[in-house]
Amino acid sequence: MRAKQILALALALMLTLALAGCGGAASSASPAPAPAPAPAPAPSAASQPASEPQQGGITSTELNILYSGTSQPEEREYVIDTYIKNFEDLYGVTVNVEFLTQADAITKIESEQDTGNIVADVLYVDTANMAPYVNGGWVEDITGMIHEGSTITGMYDATTNLGGARMFVPNTFDIYVLAASVDALPYLPEGLTEDDVVSGITWEQYAEWAVNIAQGEGVGKTMLPANMEGSQLLYPMAGMGLAYGGAFPDFTSDGFKSALGIISTIANGDGFYPEQAQYTAPTEPMDNGDVWLTFAHMSPIGVSYNAAPNNWVIGAAPKGSAGAGSTSGAWCWGVQKGAPHADLAAAFISYATTPEENYQFCTNVSMLSPIEEVAPLLGDGDVIMKAASNMLNDTVVAGVPSTEYSDWNAVKLLYGNALDETVGTGAVPSDDFLAGLQAACDALKIA
Repeated sequence: MRAKQILALALALMLTLALAGCGGAASSASPAPAPAPAPAPAPSAASQPASEPQQGGITSTELNILYSGTSQPEEREYVIDTYIKNFEDLYGVTVNVEFLTQADAITKIESEQDTGNIVADVLYVDTANMAPYVNGGWVEDITGMIHEGSTITGMYDATTNLGGARMFVPNTFDIYVLAASVDALPYLPEGLTEDDVVSGITWEQYAEWAVNIAQGEGVGKTMLPANMEGSQLLYPMAGMGLAYGGAFPDFTSDGFKSALGIISTIANGDGFYPEQAQYTAPTEPMDNGDVWLTFAHMSPIGVSYNAAPNNWVIGAAPKGSAGAGSTSGAWCWGVQKGAPHADLAAAFISYATTPEENYQFCTNVSMLSPIEEVAPLLGDGDVIMKAASNMLNDTVVAGVPSTEYSDWNAVKLLYGNALDETVGTGAVPSDDFLAGLQAACDALKIA
């Protein structure tokens, strides 16, 4: 089946699931990135900026973008030096970008709306933090700004749309994938091949593989992102629980207990990387050879893969009794209500939703495209995107319900407690212990 048909079917399936700047040299970004960007994918027919003509009626010469959150410095580098630079060159304008955390971005835009002193034109916001913008009436309806001919997935409409109006448009979305060093392949459980890894092994096979690696190498080389400061641990742990029929967040279901059983098997075999508590993403230990096996967010895995594609095998999420499991969220563009450069903001939304430009963005940050017309543009070098896309047919996907909780970071810490207890005892925690975590989680839920 052709790639476009595959992605179209995948997106149709996901609609039924329970999901709920940059500038060129003249741009102002704070702080400036230091590391060099990951190598870009091999050029393809879509590797050049979109050649759409300038839209008529544009009088603004400057655009202000508020970009909330950049998980990887390589992403920031690409956005500043290439993605927005292309837009500046296309329209002969200057783009100013302010990088802020999600929390600081909400505070800033709320203040601008309250005072009427509107500065930011275009906003880059993730679905987990989108509710204040939509519910607060801080953004414009951008339905008519979408590039003509682009088909946007509807799986985030419940978050991005309000009363039939589109307030944000997805730019990328994510999923969790498996990454394995080629050096780990000799330790695969008997009967498994590299092709099995690509298509998706089971969690039981993953655990056996992790223990085999540790026994053969004398040290654990399998990683969970266990650092609790800015923790990302709950997402892969949630994916494991979803694979066995659990929910998210969830601590007492049989599905989550099955996931903890996998973790205890790896822990009892000394399979975990001893320093995993220092990291919120596997990129650095993957790059230096300390980690050979991980289940993590596709973007940081993509950084390591792009740096050394011959060293890694990228596969689908491992499967449990309910199939594969993963959490998912989207990063989206919007236009602030009262934007001082509204004409140029509309042009930017059209630019951002052009399939060729979106393809370039997604491949450079190793994320999935929400635009159906991007599927035919995928080439042999788009390994991360293909692996993630292939998962969508048989993966249980859950959105990130952070806005339903008074303190999402506190929910994250509860998953850290579950991991520590499991690894520390080498067993699935007691029902009383898990019930205590569930009670603490329920207490954080907004009534």
